[in-house]
Amino acid sequence: MTQPSTDAAPITRIAHLARITGVWFFVLGFVARIPFAMNIVGLLTLVTVVRGSIAEAGLVSAAFGIAMGVGGPLLGAIADRHGQRIVSVVVSILHAALLLGIVAAVYGDTPFWLIFVLTLLAGATIPPVAAYARARWLALLDDDTRRGGRGVSTALGYESMVEEITFVGGPVLVGVLATLISPAAPVIVAAFMVLVFASAFGLHRTARAVQPGAAHPDAVVAPRRALVSLAVLLPVAGMLFMGAYFGSTLASVTAVMEEVGLGESTGLVYGVMGATSAVAAITVGRLPRTFPLHLRWVLGASAMLVAGLVLWAAPQLPVIIVVFVFVGVAVGATLVTVFTIGAESAPAGRLATNMAMLSSAVTIGQGLTVATVGAFAEAAGTASVFASVAIASAGMLLVAISATLQHRALRARIAA
Repeated sequence: MTQPSTDAAPITRIAHLARITGVWFFVLGFVARIPFAMNIVGLLTLVTVVRGSIAEAGLVSAAFGIAMGVGGPLLGAIADRHGQRIVSVVVSILHAALLLGIVAAVYGDTPFWLIFVLTLLAGATIPPVAAYARARWLALLDDDTRRGGRGVSTALGYESMVEEITFVGGPVLVGVLATLISPAAPVIVAAFMVLVFASAFGLHRTARAVQPGAAHPDAVVAPRRALVSLAVLLPVAGMLFMGAYFGSTLASVTAVMEEVGLGESTGLVYGVMGATSAVAAITVGRLPRTFPLHLRWVLGASAMLVAGLVLWAAPQLPVIIVVFVFVGVAVGATLVTVFTIGAESAPAGRLATNMAMLSSAVTIGQGLTVATVGAFAEAAGTASVFASVAIASAGMLLVAISATLQHRALRARIAA
């Protein structure tokens, strides 16, 4: 059985983490979350090419993303109660079967409503690997945190870096598979990845570190209403605006690149921000503890707002690239910071639920914003499309300030 770290030296590097979990934890966790970045684009490509309807494809992609955002917290709550192992295996099998069912339905003479329902079910059943992984890290590194180590920040930084890599690489993999094999290939490969790697991740020995509530009836488990406290909801709102920032940025860059005739290079430009964000995410754990988390959040959101205003004022390609290099640092650091704040605010016995709420908020914010900004760009042109980036970052800053004030008020009450 995997136990929390008890080494004398505090954890500061990924190599230290690997000694706790083993290398396979990293391999399985990485591959198992690639379908998150593949499915929305893969389904969009499949339905567009096979059924010849962009409208249907847009509805399918949006339905999958929103269902994934709603289903994640529910699967987190079930795992908190019954354990990650059984939940991961069951939903991996179910999700893979649903993806293959969608492929068969799209190629067959199937009514669109059935494809839509299958898509909703598939989105709601994709295993929330990222949330489960973060919950395991927090349990495994509890002792390191008490000893003043940086293991949690290092682990959460690694998780954010992996998500940046898969977020950028997933759509590229979809394009390669769809071009070289068939439009169905990305969805079939995603089904295989979930079935094999998400199931194996669920069965990995580290799952034992997070004890299910059903196995310990006397364990302290916070009531469900604890999940709607300000301490929990403000980081979730921050992640919602982070997703909106990702979505508005992606949609805006896509619109600008299409306008200049370089639509096929959108992923490369967007990848600039993903690259610097990944670097920042893995290094933010080395920041001194005297640099408070909430101050980091406010400064990161402020930098994102400045970047959004610059892009709005000068939406030219050279400016976009330069801004992306610098704002990626703020995005990566802020992502890790908000996850850390959210983890510290998780109610007793609700860790996986809380982590899933944070991850799902990003997905929902991104999905809704991509659709909204894309429609706005098509109707009003690209001249002011980057205004959405400034709006999303302004929302993030307001939430960051609110969370900071709430945190200070809570500390003042405790001190009194």
